[in-house]
Amino acid sequence: MTIRELLSSNWLPRPQQPKNPVWTGAAPVPVDYRDRISVVTWLFVFALGVSILYTLPTTMITLRALGSPVSIALTKTLVAAIVLALYAAAGVESVISAHPRFANPAQRGWTWPFWALPMALAIIAVYVLPLAPTRPIQVLVLLASGTLLMLALFSLYTTVERGQTGFRRARLILDALSYGAALVLFLFVYQTRTRSLLSGTLIALTATLLAIELLRSTTDRPLTVLTYGAITGMILGQVTWALNYWWTMSNLTGGLLMLLIFYIIVGIAQHGLQEHLNQRILLEFALFALVALVLIAVVAPRFG
Repeated sequence: MTIRELLSSNWLPRPQQPKNPVWTGAAPVPVDYRDRISVVTWLFVFALGVSILYTLPTTMITLRALGSPVSIALTKTLVAAIVLALYAAAGVESVISAHPRFANPAQRGWTWPFWALPMALAIIAVYVLPLAPTRPIQVLVLLASGTLLMLALFSLYTTVERGQTGFRRARLILDALSYGAALVLFLFVYQTRTRSLLSGTLIALTATLLAIELLRSTTDRPLTVLTYGAITGMILGQVTWALNYWWTMSNLTGGLLMLLIFYIIVGIAQHGLQEHLNQRILLEFALFALVALVLIAVVAPRFG
């Protein structure tokens, strides 16, 4: 399916007018959010491609943390990840602000939870792209990254309000993207075995963003979602710190174990925000974790 066909597909919500538009002396002009998604996506693909073509001298930043010296390399990959993450946030803001719900300027300050998933996807894409061994595979990674970002933007717009057409399908897509991105992130960081202060920080930051997206539709309290997301990220950062000392564990086993912990924490947080958390729910999560641990211990070493 081409981008033009996707943009004109029937399951995507049509641009809507605010119910009570503010009169400015002229008829209100509808904003087609699909045009904005197209522009944001192609500019993202272009910028991502440029990130592997330019060169930038590496700057070493030395500091002391926890009583020992730490050197942080300010590489072109890190700079590109920061720039593209900020661009992804700006792109999401331009798309989401076109929704009638945010026609009132007083409501636009609460669009920031929608930034989380595209920012995480941008960070992961920047770090994964240089791993492609050949130019054709790098092109495929570029196109795949752009497609995933475009899919995320469409789904985010569809989930602004629960009553919108295709809300459940879009929410399922966002959940799949979030957990898939989490697995890729965990596998990548655990494979590098870099110092815990660096790897744990990267995991904590990105896990926080992904948790915010997964919890965003659970409640209308953005600050509460931010708190739960930050707690999730801190826990995953501590888990990364501990697993970095477990050298005998395969990369796949470590990544799946971190994904399991992330899934359980987010699941418990969702039930807590919905005030459905009880002893039965905790028992179900405990049984699921036990079965998943057995499967990971048996299956993962064969492929790791």
